[in-house]
Parts: sequence; C-alpha cells; structure tokens
Amino acid sequence: MVSTSFIIVTILLVNFSSCLCVILHKNNTFRHKSFAYALATWYGNETGAGSGGACGWEDDVKDPPLSSMISAGNANIFLNGKRCGHCFQIFCNQPPYCSGQPITVTVSDECPETCNNAPFHFDLSGYAFGAMALPGQDHNLRQLGQVDVQFQRVPCSYGGTSLAFKVHEDCNQYWFAMAIEYANGDGGFGYVEIAGGGTQNFVGMDNIWGAVWKKDIDPSFIAPFSFRLTSTDGKTIVATNVIPTTFSTGSKYSSNVNF
Repeated sequence: MVSTSFIIVTILLVNFSSCLCVILHKNNTFRHKSFAYALATWYGNETGAGSGGACGWEDDVKDPPLSSMISAGNANIFLNGKRCGHCFQIFCNQPPYCSGQPITVTVSDECPETCNNAPFHFDLSGYAFGAMALPGQDHNLRQLGQVDVQFQRVPCSYGGTSLAFKVHEDCNQYWFAMAIEYANGDGGFGYVEIAGGGTQNFVGMDNIWGAVWKKDIDPSFIAPFSFRLTSTDGKTIVATNVIPTTFSTGSKYSSNVNF
C-alpha cells in the first residue's frame, strides 16, 4: 500500500516541475511556438567575427550591420547555400551562464562534417556565442564549448543599411559575378537579373554558390550595372546603376534600396 506521505511528496514534485517550466518560459520573453531545439558551438577567436566564406562575404561579416553576429549552419540550416542571408533568433538557458534572451544572427557560412551529427547545429562566431550569456559570463559560457539552444527563423532587419554588392575578384570582360549582402526581410533571393550599359534590359543571372550570382557576358556588356532582385517570398526591387563604369574587382558597392 502506498503511504500518504509518498503521495504528497509526489504531488509536490509534479507541481514544482510544472512551475519551473512556466518560470523558464517567462524568462525567455519570446513565446513563439515555432522555437525548435538545436546544438550551438563557436569557432575562431573567442571574441572573433567568424567568416562569410561559404556565402561569398569573406571578412565583411565583422563590419556593420552584421557586426560579427553571424553563424555557420549544418546541412539542415545551410541548405547548400540557400539559407545564406537568412536570420535566426537563438537563445540558451544553461545556468548560471545563459541570459535566456534571444540574439539574432545571420547565416553566413557552412559547418560541415561533425556538425551534421545533430539535426540542427549552429556554429556561431565567438562574439555571437558570448552574446547569449548573462553580463560577465560570456567567457565562462564559451568554456563549455557547446550548449543546447532554441531557435526560430525571423525576418532580417538591418535598419537603414542598403543592399550591397561585392564584386568577385575573378570578374573579367566575359564573366561577371557578385555577392549580395544585407537583405532585409526574407534575406534570400529566388531570382536575380542584371542590366548593363545603364539600361533596364534585364537578363537572368545564375546562383553559383551561397549569395554569389554570375552572368556569362561579352565585351559589349558593360557597366554601369543595375539589378532587379526578387526575394524568395516574392518581393521585387531594382538597384539602379549600383556597379559603376569604373568598378574594381573585390570591391563592394552600396545601393540606395532594400526590402
């Protein structure tokens, strides 16, 4: 026969567990049901900016508006580069280090191989990983090496920053390519078109990897170049004459538009 004291203790434990879940939920402030679970690690220097290599952004990730708040993603996040530029909120609850408050990061790189041992894995810059911590606990959080997190995809918002176009270093009179940076909203592109010579005669470009789009051209197809951009959620904008006649390979040029 089960004793009365055992029943009382059991009830108290169940009630305590339920209350604990509610308290943790309130501390997060974000109550969206779309949060899912993932593993988070960090790479590079402890307060480093990470990389934009697999998306074509190189070291631009350290500068505003990304400001080192970036992450590499495993296969289910990176999606062969289709998630370059997408934004996610991430938070951890590991006591006594995590704040429980979401940070926002932009996918800028790929984390291959062992990152795919978990269904979803964010490999954050050292700076972004530390941003999940309570004040003064960023170093201690990084010392854990990895932490369970919750995440959800959110619209990107870079304030007043306009779209930028980073010209590929290998461009020549027969081949033009550039990486697109800082897209608000959806963050990604379903279709990109280019027009040369200051015209609005747009032709399609090919996405060759990450956020890099290219067009095979001939010497008659000359700058200035304009772009008509369609986001993956169907919004379209035009960046007119954003690449000047005197452009340099490896340089980045800002437009005056964004989603």
